[in-house]
Amino acid sequence: MLTDRTTTAGRATELLRDMVAIESVNPFFADGARGEVAMADYVADQFTRLGFEPQRQMVVDGRENVYARLDVPNAAATILFEAHMDTVTLEPVGRAMLDPRIGDGRMNGRGSCDTKASLAAMLTALEALRQRTADLRCNVIVMGSVDEEYLMRGIVAFATDGPKVDAAIVGEPTGNNVVRAHKGLVRWRIATRGRAAHTSRPESGDNAIYQMAATIAGLRRAIDPGLKTKMHPLLSPPTFTVSMIEGGLGANIVPDRCEITIDRRTLPFERHADVIADLHAAAAALMRQDPSLHIEIAEPFANIGGLDTPDGTPIVTLATRIAAQHGGDVVARGVPYGTNAPGLAERGVPTIVLGPGDIGQAHTDSEWVDLNEVERAAEMYARIALSFPGSA
Repeated sequence: MLTDRTTTAGRATELLRDMVAIESVNPFFADGARGEVAMADYVADQFTRLGFEPQRQMVVDGRENVYARLDVPNAAATILFEAHMDTVTLEPVGRAMLDPRIGDGRMNGRGSCDTKASLAAMLTALEALRQRTADLRCNVIVMGSVDEEYLMRGIVAFATDGPKVDAAIVGEPTGNNVVRAHKGLVRWRIATRGRAAHTSRPESGDNAIYQMAATIAGLRRAIDPGLKTKMHPLLSPPTFTVSMIEGGLGANIVPDRCEITIDRRTLPFERHADVIADLHAAAAALMRQDPSLHIEIAEPFANIGGLDTPDGTPIVTLATRIAAQHGGDVVARGVPYGTNAPGLAERGVPTIVLGPGDIGQAHTDSEWVDLNEVERAAEMYARIALSFPGSA
């Protein structure tokens, strides 16, 4: 139970209930036709209700970032609070995931954890801060961004063309603990090419699926051992995962093509150009060893760096102190998953990740968030803004 609150009790929960009921599936998923359009309208309406002029930034295909800024006289800096508005698919449950169910101190529903909870808490903090401008020494921007669940184009657009900021907090489910380091990723599609034939005479064809089986095994032999030698003080070793496979046209046809998707999680210090080159070198070596393999590697469709904000950076020190006062860890941590944070950090903005929820609940068919964490997050965000800039 929070006492001596800066924010209004229960407000973040109310906003989150509204948001979970709004479908905002990323169009990358089959059921995500409109993307974040309705969510952006809702967030803009909330900004207007609070007396702010919503700013919209077109990113792709009618999908817009939406943000508002609270400017104060003689501000020493500007801090950004950002959370993405898109979610993963509603499947396999379907539209019942848009029913925000509350019980046992939790809210269930798609996006409740990842990461509408963070956005609801940020809006609640902004609502409180507009009444305390005399206590602020920084301008505050709150933004809902698009496309985090696919290519993170929303945060890149903001970092490239949006207003200058001096520090940023990216909302994701961290259990209200400060995260200063996480992995990056590279994703490719790899195909093998064979020759179709009737399955009654398979010897007259060239089975692309058999080729792919050999390719996967060979790539793992070449790449996996080296990954185990790469170390980071806050992160587990990098990984190489075959996450999707597709091939064949029918039960009676020798497949002439097979395609896999590779997800390579990288450590912050790894150069992605080297990661890409290593994959090409491993595939070329396989084809030299076995000329029957015909491997084609497409250009990466996702290429996103990791986060490694140094310990002792003012925003890390400040946010960690305030998180600890609200039940969080006393030191910042690292996580294996990716976020929007590198889109800002790569452009020189000191950035951390901080928000309510457990990543283990994200993307599940029973997604939920602890509402006490959501309320605490709103309070933490407000208090960080009231204490920024400067060391703790």
